[in-house]
Amino acid sequence: MSAPDDIAIRVESLSKAFKVYSKRKHLVYELITGKKFHREFWALQDITFQIRRGEVVGIIGRNGAGKSTLLRIIAGTLNATKGKVEVNGKVSAILELGTGFHAEYTGRENIFMGGMCLGMTRREIQSKIESIIEFSELKDFIDRPFKTYSSGMKGRLTFSVAISINPDLLIIDEALATGDVLFQEKCYRRIREIASNGATVLFVTHSMSTIFDLCTRAILFHKGRVQLDSIPRDVGYAYEQLIEEDRKGIAQAEANSFHSSPPGTPSLNEPYAAAQMLSAELLDNQDRVVSILENGKSYRLRLRCLCNEDLPSLNIGFRVQRANGESIYGMNTILQNTPLSGRKGEILELTASFTCRFGPGLYLLGCGVGIRSGNEQTSLLHILRGRHFFEVTRPGNFSGFIDLGFEIQSVAKHLALPGEIERPNLRLAS
Repeated sequence: MSAPDDIAIRVESLSKAFKVYSKRKHLVYELITGKKFHREFWALQDITFQIRRGEVVGIIGRNGAGKSTLLRIIAGTLNATKGKVEVNGKVSAILELGTGFHAEYTGRENIFMGGMCLGMTRREIQSKIESIIEFSELKDFIDRPFKTYSSGMKGRLTFSVAISINPDLLIIDEALATGDVLFQEKCYRRIREIASNGATVLFVTHSMSTIFDLCTRAILFHKGRVQLDSIPRDVGYAYEQLIEEDRKGIAQAEANSFHSSPPGTPSLNEPYAAAQMLSAELLDNQDRVVSILENGKSYRLRLRCLCNEDLPSLNIGFRVQRANGESIYGMNTILQNTPLSGRKGEILELTASFTCRFGPGLYLLGCGVGIRSGNEQTSLLHILRGRHFFEVTRPGNFSGFIDLGFEIQSVAKHLALPGEIERPNLRLAS
């Protein structure tokens, strides 16, 4: 069945198995005898989803979750074991640094090689080569052998070539993790441009902040399966929970290696918390719970926590996030150097005053409690996420999401001396 016009990628019941041999010679034995000397490792199991044209979708998960395997199958460099994939449109894929490039060739020569691997003719590449070099910021190195490039330089050239064809579908596997911050930001701007022109972007990352910044949708992979396919905020919460569960599992395994737990001790994976957050509320100057805040006005935050055990040292904190899940501010009792303990059955109530310095928009307020040891939180007991939305309505005298309180102290003037400044190479926007 053909895909609708607005579908860029359709994945149906996709699975991928790899043969794993305990010894190299077993592969030879299998070829000679026809007997099985391998075990199967299923990197992907029964994956189904579809992506519409113009979507920017991030795929996240722990190492070994199957993310890169999926991209390779979609890009056509790896065959599926079961299921099918439909891709509609011209694809440009960055699956690893220097794909299609030759270590002994120069950067310039590799632009031609990489471009032809993407389906461009030599004439097309020639017409674009100067803009590719300019985007990569490698003009001074472009005629040096590719093998002399750092990983960041390789990433720059790879990305610059891949985006030069104006693809219908851009696939990126962690390539944006390389290079300096300024170049990464330029890449993000280019990805936004590609998506705004109707193209689809699909990329793998370990950075939720990148997904919050770029994506309208995210997919969480875990052990070869889709754990969650949703808006970035919900996927970010699920990913945090996954990491925390893994951390608890490691801690439990380490504890078990030294001693066994006393009878009746709850497992770290049981739905039980020694302390749990009950609420996070914002109050105005009349102690009313509010969800509409005005910039520049004073408010109080009230956090309530129930202790289910005697706990001699706790850490309670909160976090403010944008509606997409991106964290913009957080504070806790460790950072405030506030000792905190609780006895079984007690409710701890923390209040803190603040002046609203957020830009206009919708925000989420979350909170959590953990065990404190010295100046560190050693374990997380409970989190309340996304339970309280608030909106800031009145703009402040700043741009962005939060006011840092900058004030202009003075303005001075003097004539520039010869050689004092390096004039930037300015160009008018076309």
